[in-house]
Amino acid sequence: MKRTKLAAAAAATTAAVTTVCALCLTSAAPAAADYSGNPLAGDNGFGVLVQDDATLGSTETEGSVAIGGNLTYGPGYNVALHTPGTFTAPGDANPTALLVGGRADHASSSPQGVLKVLSDGYVKIGDGTGSSVLNTDANNAEVNTQVVAAGAAHNSTPRIETTVRQPVESVTDTTGLPDLDTLFSAYRDRSDAIDTCDTNVILRDAAGNPLPDQTGFPAGTSAHVTLTEGETNVLRLTGEQLNNLSEIAFDTPPTATTPFVVDVDTTGTNGTYVWHMPNLAGTSGEQAPYMLWNFPDATDITMADGDSLEGTFFAPRAHLTDLDASNIEGTIVVRELTAGPLTAGGASSVDAGEIHQFPFAAEIDCVGDESPSPTATDPTPTPTEPTPTPTEPTPTPTEPTPTPTEPTPTPTPTEPTPTHGRPTPPPPDQGGHHHKPGGGLADTGASTTLFAASGSLLLVAAGIWILGRRRRPRH
Repeated sequence: MKRTKLAAAAAATTAAVTTVCALCLTSAAPAAADYSGNPLAGDNGFGVLVQDDATLGSTETEGSVAIGGNLTYGPGYNVALHTPGTFTAPGDANPTALLVGGRADHASSSPQGVLKVLSDGYVKIGDGTGSSVLNTDANNAEVNTQVVAAGAAHNSTPRIETTVRQPVESVTDTTGLPDLDTLFSAYRDRSDAIDTCDTNVILRDAAGNPLPDQTGFPAGTSAHVTLTEGETNVLRLTGEQLNNLSEIAFDTPPTATTPFVVDVDTTGTNGTYVWHMPNLAGTSGEQAPYMLWNFPDATDITMADGDSLEGTFFAPRAHLTDLDASNIEGTIVVRELTAGPLTAGGASSVDAGEIHQFPFAAEIDCVGDESPSPTATDPTPTPTEPTPTPTEPTPTPTEPTPTPTEPTPTPTPTEPTPTHGRPTPPPPDQGGHHHKPGGGLADTGASTTLFAASGSLLLVAAGIWILGRRRRPRH
């Protein structure tokens, strides 16, 4: 009986120490920076989202526009050409096609400027300073609503005009409008999370062979990509590498279940990037809802020239200046927007193309970079049964003591298994991409935990020895 209880106590001690060691090793492994979801969730159906100020100089937007700051506009710009969007403010009869959180800056706009809000969409102006809202003309006849410079007449320029008679008080009623600052805080977090996704797209030549150097290809390179069906396909490049691609040809097109993400590192140019768009062969507006271009660290991006952009432009920290006459076919998410700069006289200096309504419509599911987990080379104590050393003679047990016949299993080192079975391009770090802080193994105090566990083992052994002394028959 004595031996049975001693063995049970020792077994409990072994289990406790083993559990402690398992916990300390588990805590030492950092959590993977995975991302899953639609990064544009919460956009309320707006096709253009700008946290701060925006200039709409040229030429039109097919969907709705949300601006957190002030609005400046050119001689002729159309909003909501095809749809007024899906967000309707409380109490309104129609969706909000143009939301301006700040002021309509008529003074900085083109003197001949007319910004048309189409599709019977409503206008929302958060700060009415410098504006008058009119829905009657000089003869007091009912007309479609206009927002003009303070004190100016109906049909004066510059002006914002609608195709519906929106109630005057509705224009400056901000009840229930989206909080763009909160939304952009979430967008920056999501952009950073996507920035940690593992690359799993290999650049190939026209024959299907991987490019010899996945990071050092020369300017003018035409690259083919074959997407892996049923998973998120991620290509990570520096801005320089992206500009070296004259063409990205899609041998398999992006779909709702096979989205394509390009993660662009601009840290080498301190967040400033002049983009010369490559030709995106094999894609069009049909594939645009399943393509996303992520610029997590960019602060100033100029779209200089090149082909139309297929997909969502996701740069929540950047000021985007669009000088390219080609179109953007997807949602725009930026801190500030200049869609066609204005001259000193208020004229449009360039044709900045159109912004087409192709909202992102896929779920991104990717595995983040992760430091290797601890292996069996980490110091792990081998639990043994403590044997007390009595100071008095100990009677010989009447029952034989069982002797363990099997050795204690020893953890065997294993190689990390890639999650989702994604292929990895030949170079270990595609595009020389930066890594966010915290990528290394955290100092979790594992050594201290092991020391404490060893001390606990000695204390329990002493307790077992005392228990044995108390249970001995008195002589």
